[in-house]
Amino acid sequence: MPEHSPNIIDLDIRIFKAGDEFTVTAQTPDSGLAKGQLDADALFDDGLQEKLLQIREEPFTTDAALFQEVGDALFRALFREQIRDLFLAVWSQQVQSNEENALRLRLNIDEAAIEVARLPWEMMHWRGAFLATQINTLVTRQILDMDYGDIKSLTVEGLPRVLIVIPRASGLDTDAEERAISAALDKAGVPYDVLKGKTPLQALDDALAEKDYAILHFIGHAQFEQDEAGAVSGSLRFNSADDLPAEEDEDWVPDTDLQSLLGNYRGLKLVVLNACHTGEVGPGAAQQGFWGVIPATLRAGIPAVAAMQYAIRDDVAALFGEIFYKRLTSGKWVGRVDIAVTLARNACLLAFPDDRGFATPTLYLRSRDGVIFELTKGKNAADGETADVSCEKPPKPSGHLLYRYRNLDIEALDARQPLLKSRLQRVMFQIDELKSRGALDEKSAWRLHRYEKNRDDLEREMDELQDVLAWRRYETCEELRALRKQLADKNREKEALEAAGAYISYDLKNTIFKLNERILKLQELLEAPTSLQIEQ
Repeated sequence: MPEHSPNIIDLDIRIFKAGDEFTVTAQTPDSGLAKGQLDADALFDDGLQEKLLQIREEPFTTDAALFQEVGDALFRALFREQIRDLFLAVWSQQVQSNEENALRLRLNIDEAAIEVARLPWEMMHWRGAFLATQINTLVTRQILDMDYGDIKSLTVEGLPRVLIVIPRASGLDTDAEERAISAALDKAGVPYDVLKGKTPLQALDDALAEKDYAILHFIGHAQFEQDEAGAVSGSLRFNSADDLPAEEDEDWVPDTDLQSLLGNYRGLKLVVLNACHTGEVGPGAAQQGFWGVIPATLRAGIPAVAAMQYAIRDDVAALFGEIFYKRLTSGKWVGRVDIAVTLARNACLLAFPDDRGFATPTLYLRSRDGVIFELTKGKNAADGETADVSCEKPPKPSGHLLYRYRNLDIEALDARQPLLKSRLQRVMFQIDELKSRGALDEKSAWRLHRYEKNRDDLEREMDELQDVLAWRRYETCEELRALRKQLADKNREKEALEAAGAYISYDLKNTIFKLNERILKLQELLEAPTSLQIEQ
């Protein structure tokens, strides 16, 4: 984790649709579940919808006061009842009172709530600030129930390699954005390549197959279309594979093709789509959930995607790209995607206060921490040592316990311990409070019996979790040993080929890359102190 990185407290906000109503739930790792209703009447009021339409359709500039008015309405519609109570409690008790903490609002919107997903939540305004421009109220998105696969770490070995893709003849001032991004990457020493000029889709495929890129940055055009049946599709503009004049040289690649291509490059951790309307979502055909460029990219398995929900001016786009890569590759928040996006939004707001550009970038983040790299980790995973880790074999828990917790990894098992402890403390308080009353009536005696049973169940579960966690750490340590041996064998094979001047296959390089990635992840899991160690 970067040295100055804040401690992130995730507030998971989930929005469901049932009939004509929208149910909202919210929860942090240490809180109970808060429930409420989205104020749909306010959100879909004709007056607010007219203002949203004005923001969407006017050519880039409107009135800063309008953004605040819309942002206030969005905030009030979402943060109501228990949801607002939880937000204010976490804010005042854990964020406002502790500068080392930050709150990350993770909007998880159900696929049935398409009209809610289309709203510019990045414009939410509270107490004089747009939440998505402040690092103590980071705003990210997810699509609820989308089949992303496993949650993936963003962290890569050493510095990430960036591929900048700029198809020709877009009519945009791509040179300014390219210069701004290149200058930021050059200053930080981050390796990158630029694929520009005549760029058919096959050229992108070839580039991704040639080198291991962690970041793909696309500069160009996109479109978002809806057919007569209401199904939508998104597409990116590449160049044709045919020999055409520059003014006619375009090939609109549909979102399904993008998903098919990107799904083969699992080393990609972040895709930045600086193209208008790539952040828009809509209903697919036959009730198949959200579609568009960004859902297709997420379905390809990319853990972090930044895209534009509106058209964006060239100068605003260039500033966003410049500040994003500056903050991502240098300074005290180096490596943090969510903070880099937030600070880039804020730079756009400060430089262009009457432009919607600050709220145009959306970030869909599917990872536990948002860290894509750390400058201190520049060596090969095979050279790393696992600190303070013993592979001493503990007693193996019973089969039914291992089956019960089969879906929880080390991080999830460890994160559950403080939750159980907090619940146990509350139950013990309730027991002590009842016992202090002396003689109890029948109802109070029944409550005491129930609390005592809850206490016993919680204590038993905490003991079980410790046993399962110890066993999982042993299994992880054994896997790490085996993978290190495999990596050493593959590296010797690669070195022998290099010494002989022979061809090194992509499969061998990809295997080494994936082994490095997995080893680093296992080392990170084993080196992280457990909640029990922290308490001791």
